[in-house]
Amino acid sequence: MNFKTPALIAALALSASASFAASDENNLLDDYLDAQAHAKALSAQLETMGIESNPNVEFNSPATLSQKLDAYQQKVDELQSEFDTVHSAN
Repeated sequence: MNFKTPALIAALALSASASFAASDENNLLDDYLDAQAHAKALSAQLETMGIESNPNVEFNSPATLSQKLDAYQQKVDELQSEFDTVHSAN
């Protein structure tokens, strides 16, 4: 093994770990955007049923993407519960 081989191995390992980190960030962004879209779709459906709803989540301070995802997933759960309640009553 010459001097270049360990450097090449280290560079490949670093590149692979950076690629996984970017992939995780992209997945997190995709999940956030999906949750946001799901909240909007549920809200629109509730509106057609005569129920006022707000699909948006307001943040009083800066939030990480993970915190935003959690908030929108909670909003989706709330809207889904409201939809299920209204739907089962009809």
